[in-house]
Parts: sequence; C-alpha cells; structure tokens
Amino acid sequence: MEGSSSSSLASKSDGELEEMLDRMLTRLALCDDSKLEALVSKLLPLTISSLSSQSPAVLEILSHVNKRVKHHHEIGLPLLELWKLYTDPAASPMVRNFAIVYVEMAFERAPAKEREDIAPKTLENVSKFPQQHQEIILRIAIK
Repeated sequence: MEGSSSSSLASKSDGELEEMLDRMLTRLALCDDSKLEALVSKLLPLTISSLSSQSPAVLEILSHVNKRVKHHHEIGLPLLELWKLYTDPAASPMVRNFAIVYVEMAFERAPAKEREDIAPKTLENVSKFPQQHQEIILRIAIK
C-alpha cells in the first residue's frame, strides 16, 4: 500500500494525505470479508498514525473498521504493529489512546502463541503508561 509507514505520512501535504485517506476508505468499503484481514493489517496502523491530521476520513476509516470486524472475531488485527505504534515515543496522546483500544481488540483475536510472545513485552515499563492504560495492559497480560 502506498505510503505504508508513518514517516512517509509526515512528508505528505494535507491534500495528498486527504487523497490517500479517501483511497483507503474506498478500498475498505469495497473489500470483501475474505480479504479484509489482509487489508486491515496494513490500513489500521497507518490510519491510527494519521489521527493528528485532523482529517474526518481518519475517523470514518476507524468507524468502518469497527463495524466490519465487530462481529467477525475470526478477523485478526495486527497486534505487534499496533503495540509498536502505542509504545512509539513520538506518538501523540490521541494516537496512543486509539492504539491501546485496538491493541486490546487485537489481543483478544490473536492466536495463543502470538499472545504468549507479546504478553511479556506489554509488561515492560508498564508503570510509565497512563493509569487507565495500565489497567488495560494488565488485563491483556493475564488473559
């Protein structure tokens, strides 16, 4: 997917970013359920990292993802990528708040092996995270 890293997002003008987000929303809307997991694994971290753009398309994409995956627990979410986004020191509070919501959702859907692998990472430096997030992280780690 074009511009699949947050560093490339920073180099885009507002117009280019808006156009990219509109294309992402269109792809998401046209994607059938059998291909949704692959698309969401690329699209979700990129969309969350775009929250600082103030574009209404970002929230539209996240809303659409929520509607599409809410009742389809077999559709996995990119747990490790979301965790990296959450723990990125440069991430804004808004990005962190959205990332932790999707980390929790991804953790519930992840295979047992992936959950076992990431659980210790979630506890590293847990005391440095906001109190509300600590509760979510601890809940995730004990599952």
